[in-house]
Amino acid sequence: MAIIIDSSHPVAKDQYSAWSPGIESEIPAKYRLLETIYDSKNVSSNIDEISQLAKETGLSPEELVVFRPGRLALHELIVRVTADIVVLEGEHEEDLGIRFRRITHQIMDTYLVPHLPEFDLSFQNLYQQAQSMVDRELSQSLFVTVQNQQKSKPSILSRLFAPPKKQPRNLETTQERQLRVISSFKDRGLSTNDPFESAVYRSLYRVLGSIVSTRGYLGKDKEMLVELITTHICSRYGSRLIGKQVDAWVKQAVIDEGYSLIPDAQNPILISLKGSSAAGKSSLRPMLRQMMHELGIEEDGYGTISPDIWRRLLLDYDSLGEAYKYAGRLTSYEVIIIDAKLDHYIRAKAQHRKSTPHLVVDRFRFDSFASEKITRILHSTYARYVDTMYMYFVVTPPEDTVERGWERGQVRGRYKSVEDFLGHCIEAYAGMPKLLFKWLANNRPRFIFEFLDNSVARGCYPTMIARGTQAHMDIFDPIAFINIERYQKINVMARTADAVYPEQQVLEVANNIGFLQQCIRKIENVRFLDLESGLVYVTATSGKFRVTDVELFTSRLIDPDLSSIFLQLAPEICNITDSEASIGGYYE
Repeated sequence: MAIIIDSSHPVAKDQYSAWSPGIESEIPAKYRLLETIYDSKNVSSNIDEISQLAKETGLSPEELVVFRPGRLALHELIVRVTADIVVLEGEHEEDLGIRFRRITHQIMDTYLVPHLPEFDLSFQNLYQQAQSMVDRELSQSLFVTVQNQQKSKPSILSRLFAPPKKQPRNLETTQERQLRVISSFKDRGLSTNDPFESAVYRSLYRVLGSIVSTRGYLGKDKEMLVELITTHICSRYGSRLIGKQVDAWVKQAVIDEGYSLIPDAQNPILISLKGSSAAGKSSLRPMLRQMMHELGIEEDGYGTISPDIWRRLLLDYDSLGEAYKYAGRLTSYEVIIIDAKLDHYIRAKAQHRKSTPHLVVDRFRFDSFASEKITRILHSTYARYVDTMYMYFVVTPPEDTVERGWERGQVRGRYKSVEDFLGHCIEAYAGMPKLLFKWLANNRPRFIFEFLDNSVARGCYPTMIARGTQAHMDIFDPIAFINIERYQKINVMARTADAVYPEQQVLEVANNIGFLQQCIRKIENVRFLDLESGLVYVTATSGKFRVTDVELFTSRLIDPDLSSIFLQLAPEICNITDSEASIGGYYE
């Protein structure tokens, strides 16, 4: 693939580098309209309007933008090609993306584009229906007219002979009343079996709740609220309605073009790759084919989820001119939106069929650590019907991700700033322990994990750090666990590799051993092994340490970091003799 550069803006060959890539962390103002969620070809909303609404409502821009029906059709097509159609890996990492986009373009151009007017009509009908219901709900609850509230005026006699008035009870404040009504929308959405009504109440609850939380009140502009909630409904439920229309044409394309469908599995396997941006996750995918083959799963028997391959469907990289380095950032929000739709689609499909296909999931999404909602979705989407989950944690030094990310940008046209790469490292390495222990705490699915050191030459399989299940763990490189904590303490504003890490005291083993200690406490059986020989030299059972090979253990303690690790974990065993080991060698 050719290097993507703008010939109208010649750049000296040595002007930019990995540590000076010529790209900012935020998209410059002059390029904002190139962002796919603001491009008028894709959306009917306005960037200035969206920015203002985001401040006033507390909703994110990706929740507020209004995609055109044709763009929603593309989203739904991407979801279905990802989840339903076999797209084969190739010998090269980029082959999957090339083949995926070829299939998607074929279906879009041949089967969907001729029916865009039908999608437009469905969208308009939904808009009118939603607008009518939202207006009615608001008028009957939060915007009740004064006339409806007035009571008939009592007669003179009744006023003369009426008993003394009781002291009024404490009345609801306006905010309390609004919160009560908003809460009722959630209850009504959960109680209805009508998908349209459920979507309306869900958007009423989400939009109004966010506004009240952000500014404390709703305001008096009912028309503005009706429009905001209606477009919120159309962007979500409208996308699903268009998806049903897309379904029929995708099925026709499968027949006409001879595409293969990903089969449901009797005992589904999920392979999940976790690591920071440019850690080398995608480079492992071709190598995983051999593992799948050994498990009896052929290359047309599983699906691959890799959202990065969608980006070139959403944006014409070659049209960006001097903004070419921002191609990845310009598609980020839309990729997140489609990714959420994919989760919903796979979850609904799995619930209907009570099964899922074998899947390989390659994406950087550690947001599940911060969001209970996303955690629940991931459990019900992927874990509920999965028999075995293989999770690969890819560990790559932060400074290496900066270098690799620059090389990737020169080949694929997707660049990131240095602070983005380093910031992603902090997020990823802080997330790994949480993700590991979250799945270890569940009995289902069967959980098999590996930590891999990817600081190896391109094309070489990473070095094993550790592997295990819910019941046991084998550790080959204890120092890597220390590094996972060290990598969380880096300087995101570094401009050279030497400036990435803090002072030595911060990097001491004693200050970065928490993750490894948690593994010892939370996993019943832990073994420490020599990678070359495969021999076990120390075990930890329910926190009790035992030296099983004194000679090998002693030779390993020559490494200062490894010696410090065991002095922190179990100082008593560091001076054990052969005779002590032969009679048990247990230490707590």
